[in-house]
Amino acid sequence: MLKILRLEYLYTRRQILIVLTIFSAYFAYMAGRIESPRVFIVMTSLMVGLAMPFTILAREDKFKTAVLVCSLPLRRSTVVLGKYVSTWAAIVVGLGYALLLTSVLPFSKVRVAEILTVKTLLISIFLISLIFAVILPFTIRFGLVGVIVLLVGFQLLGILALVLAQVLGGARNPMRVFFSAVEGGLRTLLSHEATPGFLLALLAVVIALNALSFVVARALYARRDL
Repeated sequence: MLKILRLEYLYTRRQILIVLTIFSAYFAYMAGRIESPRVFIVMTSLMVGLAMPFTILAREDKFKTAVLVCSLPLRRSTVVLGKYVSTWAAIVVGLGYALLLTSVLPFSKVRVAEILTVKTLLISIFLISLIFAVILPFTIRFGLVGVIVLLVGFQLLGILALVLAQVLGGARNPMRVFFSAVEGGLRTLLSHEATPGFLLALLAVVIALNALSFVVARALYARRDL
């Protein structure tokens, strides 16, 4: 495992630094425009949750390092676990950088102290896990082709939703129903009282999402031809 983590660090540190440098403008813009810490943590979590996994896995596709990694005397399940751990480490670095940058910017409207609570951080990890759980199994198995498949799939779903919206219209518009459900779910999640039961339930969901994603990714990676 330590060999995998060391290789991931050596291979991806430059790409992660480049991505964070580019995203500095985005983080600064969000800090200067958004006053609500809830909206800020949602937008930042979604962006970091998308950028970091793609950065690490795109690097693997570009430099064809999967063959080298799998040539080590390690099981593929260990390789997958290493990717999960290294990607989460990169995500933590990305979130930490975003919060640090926000805290030192003189024009920032977000109070970082309001974000650094157990509830807010757990919600951030939960939102990232939702993205993470879908992205990693596909990209670990198919590489960047998996990303393209996902994007095409989402586009097809969007086209289908538009067609249904034209046919059904009104309150039964599937896009309106979907976005209303997402908005309602996020509002409930963000406004819920931070009771021990709620926090433990949220933590359990995060662990379950990542565990399920890991099991699926491990099964898919075992069938990958290198």
